[in-house]
Amino acid sequence: MLPAANRLRKTRDINLVYKRGVYGGAGDLSVKVMPNRLPQSRLVVVVGKKIDKRAVVRNRIRRRLVESVRQMWATVPASYDIVVSVRADLSERPFDELAGLLEQALGRAKPRNN
Repeated sequence: MLPAANRLRKTRDINLVYKRGVYGGAGDLSVKVMPNRLPQSRLVVVVGKKIDKRAVVRNRIRRRLVESVRQMWATVPASYDIVVSVRADLSERPFDELAGLLEQALGRAKPRNN
């Protein structure tokens, strides 16, 4: 689990990243990145009901992606808000494949400074 300071929580902030963020995608993941004015980066993983109706499955996907980000958090640049959106059921994918998809999507999202 990420520390509370690194979690993007407010709906207003998430919607702002969706609206103004820079897109990066890889397969079944999409990432939006936007600079913030904080000393640390914040992240949220969004898994909608279109992926699976069962909360157990959605939460499993979310937990696995957050753990993947936590392991590579040192490589994530500071002062960005990041929204990771899941576009397909990733619950059966191997952890290494999830980490690779996430790293690829973050690499493609080239943040610009405002």
